Amino acid sequence: MIQGVVITMLTVEALSDIRTKTISVVRQICFLILAAIFNILFYYQSAASMVGGMGIGALLFLYAFFTKEGIGYGDCLVFMCVGAYVGLLDNMRLLFFSLIVAAFAGIVYSLIKKKNFKEKIPFLPCVLVAYLAMSIAEVCL
Repeated sequence: MIQGVVITMLTVEALSDIRTKTISVVRQICFLILAAIFNILFYYQSAASMVGGMGIGALLFLYAFFTKEGIGYGDCLVFMCVGAYVGLLDNMRLLFFSLIVAAFAGIVYSLIKKKNFKEKIPFLPCVLVAYLAMSIAEVCL
């Protein structure tokens, strides 16, 4: 059930990122509240893991601030929200695999569109692809 909520959230926000290059703060706050409710009702992870997972998003906020949004604040908020659902270790894995997918997508985009490598691409579709791949690998392995 948790995977379904995360996939739904990432799909909605990835589409928003592609279309408008924005992330809805209101939707993310709703998903964060839902994560807290789910964790209270089903207790699928410890509070420390939940807070640690959200900490990845908080660290990304610092990175975004110091790099003048090398990663967008909305992306940081999404990682904070996803971390509340999946916990510290899975959120770290998600960030790692998302960066690999983004690097690959950026190279393909640059070659196809004949743009330079400094061109910005929407990051949340890469996060969605990475999360789907992690979910499939979890089921298969």
